[in-house]
Amino acid sequence: MGRKLAILLFALVAFCNLSAQELLFDGELSTHFDNTEYTGSGLGDSRTVFAVRLIPTLDYRFSKNHSVVLGAELLKDFGSSHFLDDAKLVAYYQFQNEKYGANAGIFLRDKLVGHYSRAFFSDAYHIYNPLVQGIAMRHTGRSAFAELVVDWDGLYSPEVREKFRILVAGGGNFAKIGYAGASFSMQHFANKSTIHGNVVDNLLLNPYIGVKFNAFFDFDIRLGALISAQRDRQSDEGWILPAGGEFYFKMSRWGVFIDNNLYAGGGLTPFYNTIGKDGEAYADNLYTCDPFYGTQHKIYNRTGIGYCRSFASGRVRVKAEMVLQCDGVKMYCQQLVGVSATIAPILYSKKKQ
Repeated sequence: MGRKLAILLFALVAFCNLSAQELLFDGELSTHFDNTEYTGSGLGDSRTVFAVRLIPTLDYRFSKNHSVVLGAELLKDFGSSHFLDDAKLVAYYQFQNEKYGANAGIFLRDKLVGHYSRAFFSDAYHIYNPLVQGIAMRHTGRSAFAELVVDWDGLYSPEVREKFRILVAGGGNFAKIGYAGASFSMQHFANKSTIHGNVVDNLLLNPYIGVKFNAFFDFDIRLGALISAQRDRQSDEGWILPAGGEFYFKMSRWGVFIDNNLYAGGGLTPFYNTIGKDGEAYADNLYTCDPFYGTQHKIYNRTGIGYCRSFASGRVRVKAEMVLQCDGVKMYCQQLVGVSATIAPILYSKKKQ
């Protein structure tokens, strides 16, 4: 780990010596706390995620719309005996103008513009998997957006399954307060080099329509559907089609908010406990959603009460939330706290000389 970090730091120093038109340092330091108390739910283990993450990058902008970014994503779990628990390369090309954008390489997930709810990615997944490895293309207009993403997160090898995901999203605003859109995920969960015939296809579609308006409080009300099609090719039992409806409500003011998300329908993780040919359960290796979407009681409700606000011209962000999760039988708790700070000074600008 230390040798890899040293090589990366050497590359960063060399990168600084480029005769760039503009060279910026972009650094984000964030602390994440996610405590889940799910014992007895059968939908996930109780666990505490408490970690700090540093993402230093150098952005070489060689023209108005083109840039190359090089950096690292460094993670340290509190209480761990390791100097670093994870270190990953960040390296990508970016094109961005007023309407169109593209990224190619290894880049931060927050570059995506689509709406991917917890039915796609859980809170813990965002903490430990903040990077996309692949490409993203997007259009962002005044009242509409569209996006295509290819994320390759598993290299075919004796230890790791080949895994990739294609994301498609689009939507727009109408009638001043209305909005509508859809998000789609196609996940390919394939073999290791030591096994064959153990491929899982996992598709999820989320069309939605909603309104946002202010009536002393800021309101966001959304109605949607979650439609899935899944197939485990080792069983040869064909496609399973779990689906359901979803209702979301949020009310906020002065940074304080209360939101509620109600899902009614079939469990979206039917193969969670399935044992693959490598002897391991699919579990979180296949499913990246909040585990409560796997409810066996055809209902799941999440209620959150919290505070979220930015300070220092948006450079510091604080969020704290108390969450109650119900699987239709029993109530479970989750606590979330996040603090992040960013800096982005211009190190060199040819235009200023």
